[in-house]
Amino acid sequence: MRRQLLWITLAITIVHSDFARAQSWPSTSIPKSSHIDLKGLVKRANEGSPVAQSQLGLAYQFGQGVDKDAYEAIRWYRMAANSGDPLAQNNLGYLYETGPEGVKDLVEASKWYARAAVSGSPTAEYNLGLRYLRGGGVKKSPEDAAYWFRRAADADCPAGLVALGYLYATGEGVPQDLAQARKLTLKAAKNHSPEAQASLAIFYARGLAGSADAVEAVRWFRKAAGAGNASAQYGLGFMYEKGRGVKQDTQEALRLYRLAGEHGSMHAQAALGQIYELGQGVAADYHEAATWYRRFIDQDDTYSAMQLAAMLFHGEGIDRDLPQAVKLWTWAAERGDAYAQFDLAEMYLTGAGVRRDLAKAYSLFALAGKTMDVSQQLNEVSSKMNLDEIAEIQ
Repeated sequence: MRRQLLWITLAITIVHSDFARAQSWPSTSIPKSSHIDLKGLVKRANEGSPVAQSQLGLAYQFGQGVDKDAYEAIRWYRMAANSGDPLAQNNLGYLYETGPEGVKDLVEASKWYARAAVSGSPTAEYNLGLRYLRGGGVKKSPEDAAYWFRRAADADCPAGLVALGYLYATGEGVPQDLAQARKLTLKAAKNHSPEAQASLAIFYARGLAGSADAVEAVRWFRKAAGAGNASAQYGLGFMYEKGRGVKQDTQEALRLYRLAGEHGSMHAQAALGQIYELGQGVAADYHEAATWYRRFIDQDDTYSAMQLAAMLFHGEGIDRDLPQAVKLWTWAAERGDAYAQFDLAEMYLTGAGVRRDLAKAYSLFALAGKTMDVSQQLNEVSSKMNLDEIAEIQ
């Protein structure tokens, strides 16, 4: 069984496109407690005050003084949004994008982001740019993403500056320009944006658009990590693990990786799974490795699905579970992972954990063959097939 092993390196690329959507906040928000004048707020909202309607939307969205209720939040936001309030329009889009099943609607989210963006909301301009960058609700278009990110950046929106910097760094939607990317990121970092500080640290760590400076990278990682940024916690952990810009400290690296993993860093979760599986600086702990791989899988990662599937297939430190291994390999294969397609093909070829199926094995090897050489495997499978099975493939 082929094992794909991904060595987690400084996978801190310039920045990544998994940016967080931004919520809009009024200059004077409602108190973060149950002590609000709900009766007075409802009275003003029913009298047509967009400010009161938006505040009620926030109250129901976050459960401030009332029970949390996404539907009720949408009702009040919509009243204010229909009156032309950009804050409510953006937050309505945010709820449609991030809300629970039954609420989530990317087309509706994009529509309200667009209305707020046209009204000049930098936060909505940034959110609309994300929709164009990712696709969903609108046709994916890095060029349109760049347009809206630039509008947000021109208004000194830190998230917009970081996102536009990302496009310049990667050359998506704009000509690649690392110097411009670094300039935008530095501006946002000085504006106390943890995301920008983490990205700026990567510029220093990798020597992008300037000389590498590990000490300066650590300084910016530390700033962002202190603000709770998971990418920075992972990056700082990496610097401690490798002894770059700071004295090497495996235990501090592990602590930071765990912190980043708990805060949702996919890189940290993958690193922790590998660290515990291979016993890198710690005693091997397969149950702990499986725990972190599962968390990474929850974020739609095929690599961790592959690693966990192999552990379950071989019974490495955890109970052997062939059906679950097959399920994970199938999940990864359906998402285009060539290694998963290859391993699953071998299982169908040999009948290990599944009913032997030469036609399925051939099809999976053929899919894997788009990115790797599988000519030997295809010849082997076809030599064992009868005419009916060959006809079925064709």
